[in-house]
Amino acid sequence: MKLKGLLFPLASLALLVSCSLSENDNTKSTDVTDVTSFISTSNTNETSTINTTTNTLSDITSTVNEIDTTTKEIKNEYQLDSYINSLIDKTTSFIPAWNQESFKGRWNYIDGVFLKSILDYADSNSNKDYYYNFVINYVNYYINSNGEFLYYYLGEDGNYQSTINNGFRTGELDTICESNILYRLYDYTNDNRYITAINYTYNQLTNEELLPKTLNGISYSHKSSYKNQIWLDGMYMYVPFLLQYAKMYNIDSIYEEVYNQYIYIRDNMKDSNTGLYYHGHDTAYNTDEKIFWSDNNTGNSKSFWLRSMGWLLTSLVDSIEYFPLNYQNDLKEMLEDALESILKYKDNDTNMFYQVIDKGNESYYIDYNRYLRFLNSDYKSDAFISNYLESSGSSMISYTLMKAERLNYIKEELNGIGENIYIGVYNHSYDNNTQQLNDICITAGLGPSNKQYRDGTVEYYLSERVGANDAKGTGPFVMAYTEFLK
Repeated sequence: MKLKGLLFPLASLALLVSCSLSENDNTKSTDVTDVTSFISTSNTNETSTINTTTNTLSDITSTVNEIDTTTKEIKNEYQLDSYINSLIDKTTSFIPAWNQESFKGRWNYIDGVFLKSILDYADSNSNKDYYYNFVINYVNYYINSNGEFLYYYLGEDGNYQSTINNGFRTGELDTICESNILYRLYDYTNDNRYITAINYTYNQLTNEELLPKTLNGISYSHKSSYKNQIWLDGMYMYVPFLLQYAKMYNIDSIYEEVYNQYIYIRDNMKDSNTGLYYHGHDTAYNTDEKIFWSDNNTGNSKSFWLRSMGWLLTSLVDSIEYFPLNYQNDLKEMLEDALESILKYKDNDTNMFYQVIDKGNESYYIDYNRYLRFLNSDYKSDAFISNYLESSGSSMISYTLMKAERLNYIKEELNGIGENIYIGVYNHSYDNNTQQLNDICITAGLGPSNKQYRDGTVEYYLSERVGANDAKGTGPFVMAYTEFLK
């Protein structure tokens, strides 16, 4: 790949990054050599300051020149091969090394995100069989030879046992995500268990008694427990799977259905002032079934959470190719417009993005009783917490830009920016010595009614736990690395 966005000589590729995360306030002190302005400034040891204003497109594209730096030195400087292998080596059974939430024991999107990244990496790797066999062996712990999904639980003797009951959690979009990889596994093996599992997944998705449509009749509810709610996350969870199913079985109506869902999101969840997208939308906001976090006039949630926009963008860039040509231009325009909008909020020193996209490094007073006691055990009282540069969402933006550039989905002015973002994440959040990706928001969501603290405010998103080496970060980071190598 032509890394046209790298504005520094080869002798200066080793960029010094020192990051510390306080257990008490989750704020960072950073000493970052500026990736994008390396040539234009002589003070390369200056502590990074945060640009609280938005960038213009000319500001962003002015950092991209025509240098062809397709050298092995650059790729080696920012390689993740040993990191990928370490995560694989630590996973010797059905218990993954990439999940920092509680062990799921069943088919789940966290595994799906990481395993998809390994298949992407494998498809461009000379040792493809090794990585495919790892994924196959792992998946076959959860799908038996009959194509049935298995659930692992601790028995009375303290050992894990499996059962076909509860192996696939119904009534949610999240579970659909992991089935996205089954098409590639079937193509690689011709093992019919994967076709059986694909068909089962489709039937669970389209059974409205299990997963009802939203009130607008267009979209799927995010979960049966989140009835009538659209989350940006959901588009990544099920759209790539569903479009491949349409292709496999020639179901043309699916393309129109999914296209309409994207257009509804564009028309209802995009903020007219910033061009950013709200995390959630309640289609029942003007009825008695309105959820507490939704706006009375729009149904949207309150803030722009980075990873939710990352989910939307990755869903678009991974899905457009499956659509017939007559749908693609509108979706490419939606993708390009969203990328241009979010790039206005890119941190100029690190090339990363903030957990709450439009709030820079602002600090917020967080009420312990309202938020922290439910969400983050690092805190024992009220605290000031700063918005922070988040690695999972930044990696998703990087991946989307590089893949969209490779597939000619976006204007040339945006070329090269994705590579700079990947390098920014590598330098700011990745520790090659410990092989750890830091600055990952472990989880975030909206509601339900018995979790009033998940209210979509900035304070809520900053209260969620921040960790390392969770697949919601490592997966997109590896996906971005794979694009970086192409």
